[in-house]
Amino acid sequence: MRADLEIIQDWIPAGSRVLDLGCGDGELLAWLRDNKQVTGYGLENDADNIALCVGKGVNVIEQDLDKGLGNFASNSF
Repeated sequence: MRADLEIIQDWIPAGSRVLDLGCGDGELLAWLRDNKQVTGYGLENDADNIALCVGKGVNVIEQDLDKGLGNFASNSF
């Protein structure tokens, strides 16, 4: 795991719900799912990264963050 993701995973309690904004290839979410029973979604706008997320079984939504997060209810994550 990348050094920055190693630091971030320490901040997230087991069993949490996570919304990973700009999730890249889904490495963090996949690790959290497999090691801390975390559920959630990644948001990404790069087609290649979305395909990598899908390949890892990560829930990913294609979304432009500049347009906001109106499709998620407050306090969902």
